[in-house]
Amino acid sequence: MTANFAARRRFLVRSGAAAMVAAAPPGLHSRACAQSADKAVLSIGLLRAPASGIIDLTEQQGWFKGAGVALDEVLFAAAAGPKIIQALGSGGIGLSFVNSTAALLGLAGGAIPLRFISIPTDPSRLFALLAAPGIDSVPMLAGKRVAATGGTALHYFLARVLAKFDMSVKDVEFVNLPAADGQAAFVAGRVDAIVPSVNGRFYITSKRDDTRQLFTYDDFTKPPGPTTAFLNYDLFVTTEGVVKSSTPALKGFLAAYHDKGVRYLLDPRTRPQAIAAITAYVNKEQKNPTDAAIMSRIIELSGFYDLATVKQRMTREDFRASLEYQVKFFMDLGQIKAAPDLGKAIVTDLL
Repeated sequence: MTANFAARRRFLVRSGAAAMVAAAPPGLHSRACAQSADKAVLSIGLLRAPASGIIDLTEQQGWFKGAGVALDEVLFAAAAGPKIIQALGSGGIGLSFVNSTAALLGLAGGAIPLRFISIPTDPSRLFALLAAPGIDSVPMLAGKRVAATGGTALHYFLARVLAKFDMSVKDVEFVNLPAADGQAAFVAGRVDAIVPSVNGRFYITSKRDDTRQLFTYDDFTKPPGPTTAFLNYDLFVTTEGVVKSSTPALKGFLAAYHDKGVRYLLDPRTRPQAIAAITAYVNKEQKNPTDAAIMSRIIELSGFYDLATVKQRMTREDFRASLEYQVKFFMDLGQIKAAPDLGKAIVTDLL
C-alpha cells in the first residue's frame, strides 16, 4: 500500500459506523468525490473481502494513479451492506460495493438515488446453509435457532432456501447476528444452523468436521419447489449525484479495477502473486485468518470479469431478471412496498 493511500485510510467498523457517518457534517459529500490538483479523489467504502483485496492490489501497482484517481478508503466490518448504503446516502462515501440484496433494499427505501455501475464479483456459488449433526433436511430446521446477518445476501439466501420447502423465516427461530458473531455461535453450538459469510463457511467446516452442508448453490435447481437459480451479484454502487459530478473518476476507477487488477488475478502468470496479496489483505485485523489455499478456492468459485465482460453481463436479460426476482421476493415478504425503477438504477455507460 502506498504511503499516501495509507495516510488517507479511515475506519468505520461494527456498530459505530452508521453513527459516525450520520454525524458527518453537510460538506462531507463534496469531500467524498473531491478534486485535487492533478487527480480526482474517490472516497470508497471497503470490506475485508477479495474484491477489496483487488482494489488494494491495484492501488499498490499504481494503476489507479495511472487512471487519474486517488482513493480515500473507509473500512467497514464484514456484512455491513446496510451501513454502507447509509454512508452513501449521507455522502460519507461516494462509492462502494455491496451485495445486490442490500443495494435493492436501499434503493427500494426511496430516500437514496442509488446507481449500480458494475459487478466487482459474483459470489453466488459460495453461499451455503450449514447445520449441526442430526439435522438432515431443511424441514428439520422448523423451530430451530438459525443464524444469518439480517438485510444481507446471507439473509436472502436463507429465505430462498426455506421458500423451496414452503417455509419462511417465521418457521425458524431466526437469530440476526453479525457474520463473525454468528460463526462463533455456530462453532460453540449456540445455534443449530447458519448461513455464514464466505470466509466463515470454510472456517466453520475446518473447525467442526461434523458440520452438515444442508443446502448449497446447486440445490436451487433441484426439486422441491421452484428451480430458479440463485444469482446474487456484488455491485459497485454509487449515487446519482456522484455519477453526475464524478464521471471521469468513476470511469477511471472501473477501468483500472477490471482491466488491470482483475486481469492480474485472472492471468495464470500472475495469479499466485495476486492470491497472496488478496489473502494478506483479507487477513488484516481478522480473528480467524484464512490461508492462500482457502482463498484460492473462494476465488475459483467466484466470478471476476474484465471491463468488456462485465458490461456484457450487466446488459444481459438474466442480470436484470435476477434483480427483479429479488425485488418480487422481498415484496412478497412485505419488506419492499413498491418495485424500484431498475431501469434508472442500472448504469452501464461508465464501463
